Amino acid sequence: MENKWQTLQVIFDLVKNDNQPTKSIIQTNMIIARLNFPWDEIVQHLNELQQDGLIILTQLSTAVVSLTNKGLQHVAAQSDIAH
Repeated sequence: MENKWQTLQVIFDLVKNDNQPTKSIIQTNMIIARLNFPWDEIVQHLNELQQDGLIILTQLSTAVVSLTNKGLQHVAAQSDIAH
């Protein structure tokens, strides 16, 4: 799996049990803690995923991430392929 898709999968895993997963806000440290990539690579993944329309990256006091409907559908489709 390409590294940026692993990053998207982590984001999905963090919100998949929420009532409104695309409204959930994820602190970047929650993503960092679950990946074995350097921070600069994770930032690159987040930027690429945002350009692809799969996440929204917002700078508050710290950067936060939200999964878009498109991102949610992408991960669900990949999960279907894997099974």
